[in-house]
Amino acid sequence: MTASLDLTVPANLRDVGGLTTADGRTLRRGVLLRSDAPQPGDVSPVTPGSVIDLRSPRETEGRAHPLTGRAEIHVVALGASLAPDVIAATPAAERDLGWAYRLLVADAAAEIARIVEIVATAPAPMLVHCAAGKDRTGIVIATVLRLVGVPRAQVLADYAATNANLEPLFARLRASGAHLPGVDDDAEALLGVDPAALEAVLDDLESHPGGLRGYLVANGADPAHLDAITARLLG
Repeated sequence: MTASLDLTVPANLRDVGGLTTADGRTLRRGVLLRSDAPQPGDVSPVTPGSVIDLRSPRETEGRAHPLTGRAEIHVVALGASLAPDVIAATPAAERDLGWAYRLLVADAAAEIARIVEIVATAPAPMLVHCAAGKDRTGIVIATVLRLVGVPRAQVLADYAATNANLEPLFARLRASGAHLPGVDDDAEALLGVDPAALEAVLDDLESHPGGLRGYLVANGADPAHLDAITARLLG
């Protein structure tokens, strides 16, 4: 670990504003951000109006969110399907990111639709995070970006940007006491991010009748809110 790493700054924080859609429109800056989990004492360049925390109660151990009282906090846990007992029951050779993502999306369709609803209605700036801001956050952000028409190449590039942040990211996770498969368990396939894994999940979601929009509506999203997200992110 590099001695000069600043552990008070979110390591995987970025604004998806500035990305462009297939028809040439640009996402507004300062509306939707993604990150690793905020920590007490963080020095962050952004104070969000709302937060979508994708971590489970088991991960947070009942601790209040560090931004409680400063932002509207929405806890929508993703990843119950990836509980330790499920992982342990799966042969190690099968535990790659594609396996994990498909399992998560199959289990959490209603939660993903709910998150999209929150993005449509909650105060901005909106911060979406899990523990590392790479897997659960990556799937959620990719879903929103594809919904508003950002081409896959840009979605995958934003997702892959996490790989440049791994050293400070894992340093922050260790300092916070968080446990992350791949960091502590030598499960190297889960260490970084792999665009092929995200692309496989997007293939699954977009092959739904009605495409990604059809998938979200079928799992509880209001079509009017899906329209509102486009208007909100694209201005």
